[in-house]
Amino acid sequence: MFCTSIEAFSANSGLLRPAANRRNQVKRVKTRATILTSVLTVAVCSILLLLATRASSPAARAPEVSSLVANEPVAPLPNTLDPVVSTDWLAARLGAPDLITLHVGPGGSYEDEHIPGSRNASLRRLLRVNEAGIRDEMLPVEEIADALAELGVDDRSKVVIYFSEGNAAWAAARYMLTMEFIGMSGRVAYLDGGLPKWVSEGRPAFSGAPAHYPGQLTAEPVTDVIVDTEWLRARLGHPGMAIVDGRPPELYAGEDGEGDRAGHIPGAGNVPFFTLLSDDLPYLLKSREELSSIFREAGVEKADTVVVYCGTGLWGSLPYLAARHLGYEVRLYDGSFEEWSTTDGLPTATGSTPNGSD
Repeated sequence: MFCTSIEAFSANSGLLRPAANRRNQVKRVKTRATILTSVLTVAVCSILLLLATRASSPAARAPEVSSLVANEPVAPLPNTLDPVVSTDWLAARLGAPDLITLHVGPGGSYEDEHIPGSRNASLRRLLRVNEAGIRDEMLPVEEIADALAELGVDDRSKVVIYFSEGNAAWAAARYMLTMEFIGMSGRVAYLDGGLPKWVSEGRPAFSGAPAHYPGQLTAEPVTDVIVDTEWLRARLGHPGMAIVDGRPPELYAGEDGEGDRAGHIPGAGNVPFFTLLSDDLPYLLKSREELSSIFREAGVEKADTVVVYCGTGLWGSLPYLAARHLGYEVRLYDGSFEEWSTTDGLPTATGSTPNGSD
């Protein structure tokens, strides 16, 4: 029997089956490609999600911490941090997902001993000599944010900063102030007593330099942390503003110092930075009552805006911290006496009283 059409012939004879098979193979290949694409997409998304969240995972960010708190409850972080926190406060929250601790101290101190999970933060990394030769000035905000991001700080982080030894308390305060300058006020705190208090209480500490993951930090600079020379010159002597010099008394009085002009900014009271701390290790901040008394004796009234300075803006960071702790509105004159005393036309005073008379 003869077939009546080529289609019937082909169907019966199998002549067109290779073409059909090819079509089926193409369909199968396309289906497999679609499945493979979906699998790869899911895998890539999972990897990206892991990388995005790993920095905020206690186990991934701080293996030292995960070994300590694996079976311990972790107290939640508040929405806003107080400027000063205690070792008890930190110990209860060590391992919180968004918590980062930063170690500030001399070179090698971090590798010798640090609070579990902390990062090695260099204050020098955040400072520069400006175009006029003034030392220890703030970096541009973008560079500060980049330096902090390298330490794993991101837009969700709450940061506690501590000093490694007593003579670095001002350095931890300056680091905190710098973070407030780029918009992290309420998300950064100073650990009272620092590493010395932590260790004296028998709490664990680690050596070495563990790895950590970088973060992504958005800088949102504020204008009420740092002031410049022109701002201060325009307000010199205004009521409601108290100027505080954080240097030792002999520098304040002009009995010692560098440069052609010694002394202090007229009207400034003297609050030597070291008088704000206990006399012995672990160099705790004095009580609020004691701090209030020190500021009152320097001429600071309850409702004043406090402007702090020192030689180059480092020591003055501790009076800045103490004023924040007391609830004052406070600013740092970053150029400090080095810039003021080398600027033509600006007055200075000598002696142990604000206006220069003993």
